[in-house]
Amino acid sequence: MRRASTLVFLVVTLVLMGVSVTARAEFPLTILKTRHLSAEVIAPKLAPLVSPGGRVSGINDTLLIRTDAANLVELRAALEAIDRPAQRLRIRVRSALDARETHRDLGVGGELGNDDVRIRLPDTPDRRNTEIQIGSARIGGSVGSSSLRQGGEQFVDTLDGGRASLFLGTSVPLPFRQVFIRPDGTRVVRGTTYRDVGSGVIAEPEVHGSRVRVVISPERSQMDARGRAQVFRLETEVEGRLGEWMPVGGAEQTTDDRGIEIGRTSNASRASGAVFWLRVDPLDSP
Repeated sequence: MRRASTLVFLVVTLVLMGVSVTARAEFPLTILKTRHLSAEVIAPKLAPLVSPGGRVSGINDTLLIRTDAANLVELRAALEAIDRPAQRLRIRVRSALDARETHRDLGVGGELGNDDVRIRLPDTPDRRNTEIQIGSARIGGSVGSSSLRQGGEQFVDTLDGGRASLFLGTSVPLPFRQVFIRPDGTRVVRGTTYRDVGSGVIAEPEVHGSRVRVVISPERSQMDARGRAQVFRLETEVEGRLGEWMPVGGAEQTTDDRGIEIGRTSNASRASGAVFWLRVDPLDSP
């Protein structure tokens, strides 16, 4: 009985192997060379067009295809349409920065009191534009504001499906000081690092007919009055028509500083924001 079962199993296995061999024989291997794009890029685009039971793979500039003759004709036509020189594109990024700052100071200096008690308040730095003096006491205050508007446009050329990056700005020196406490004493290290301040963008465009999809990360930075870097950075994906400006986004930042000292109080508020637009233009003639 066992021998009979084993024999049946072997027969079924051989039949299935024969069917597999026959099926593979129906789909011979075809090797095609690509001209412009890599086979790794083209193979996933051809895969949905392959007949059931067939397959396509690629390495470097070589496509390996197993399919029937009729489907192979379709794949050749699709390959002809896909394997074209990558279109040259120009990516333009427009940015605008708006910063505002206001400050208020109020201080009292001189001597205050009577015959029994007198209080002497130290003078604060002369930042007041209004001052009232009563005897030996002085009361002063100031209110001021400033604004800054900057705009710019950068562009970079790349290929459809490629990756482009561009940064324009300056390197700002930033001194630093580090203190290390060790068993044998204290060590102080001083030095200078540099930070790039300006505007830049990283973009990856992909064209579909008359429309384009772009993964983009624009950045704009500046140094504030205290020597700190203010950075505005976005990372998003936008889609629109070729040759048209597309809004990418913006960023806003507000700060409010308050200070109280003996004989003086101050308040400063700052607000800044940046907005970005994007446009992609084809450079190759249609």
